[in-house]
Amino acid sequence: MKDDNVLEGWEEKDQANLDKKSARRMVWRTRLSIGFTVIRTILLIFLIYIAYMIPVGMYYDMSGKQGEFDRIITTLIETRYPGVEVNHMFSNHAGINSFLTQSTTLKLYRNVGEWDVVIGEVQAEKHLFGKVSYSLNFDEKYLNENKVRNFAIPPKILGRESSNAESGSKEHLRKQLTKIDDGHVAQAQFSVKTPMKSRALLDKLEAYDIQVYRMPVYGGELTEFETSSHGSGQLTFVQSLLLRPQITYDDKNRHSSSVSPLNKVTIEQSIDQFYEDIKWLTENGNYSGKDIDQKRLKYLRENGIKVYGAVVTGPIREIEKLLDEEQFHQFYLGGVEVWNWYEN
Repeated sequence: MKDDNVLEGWEEKDQANLDKKSARRMVWRTRLSIGFTVIRTILLIFLIYIAYMIPVGMYYDMSGKQGEFDRIITTLIETRYPGVEVNHMFSNHAGINSFLTQSTTLKLYRNVGEWDVVIGEVQAEKHLFGKVSYSLNFDEKYLNENKVRNFAIPPKILGRESSNAESGSKEHLRKQLTKIDDGHVAQAQFSVKTPMKSRALLDKLEAYDIQVYRMPVYGGELTEFETSSHGSGQLTFVQSLLLRPQITYDDKNRHSSSVSPLNKVTIEQSIDQFYEDIKWLTENGNYSGKDIDQKRLKYLRENGIKVYGAVVTGPIREIEKLLDEEQFHQFYLGGVEVWNWYEN
């Protein structure tokens, strides 16, 4: 009787062990099944994503939308920020994600002598139904450095009298330049007290061994419509449109060719391209300030182009000579580098 009880106890223990092993096997089978299901689901989602993104990417590239976004950002930057260039050498930086948000990152540089000096990058994006947004990220060399300065609108345009007090920055720059030896080149910008034709300003600058890369264009700001501005004494500064050397694009909006710098030979082509660029920008870009650009374009078509400053580069001593021009004022130094210049 006692042996029967022992045998029954062993059988119960064996059955319990078998039940535990069976339960463990079931748990592992369930885990493996769930794991394989998750992996299959992830692979399926990945394949669907690839199947979705391949045609989207192909259309984005082949339709010219990729080049169009880069062109919009390049035009926005180069027609608004004095002395700042966008790298055109490698086109089609723009990309698009699964939410159809376009984005791009482009290098920024300055022309200082014959150097192309990298100063940072612009990052931009546009959501499917949103406006273009961008940020300029400069390589800061000095704390609180002001990389971009606007031009002063000629007082005559705003119905004000000119004043000698306007030339304070001229004397400041003169002191800076006297400390720099001849073996350097620089970029500088200045405003002009009286608006003039672009060719007339080029005629005046032809006497100097310099190159001209930008000219601010008066587009009716403050007299024809309101726009953001700031004052300093008797002067008013606005972010104007900038006349730049001619840049052409192919039918997919990829950079095709450039004519640089601005001079009397290329100025007419650059002006024609300027009108075309602003018209194209307002028709194809959805960006903050588009309505202002449309008003500017209308004003320019009715009144023609008048400029009131320039961004130039050349040897230090040539930049220094510009300070003696009575019509030039509000000078700013954009950058100084060691000598790299092909003398005329």
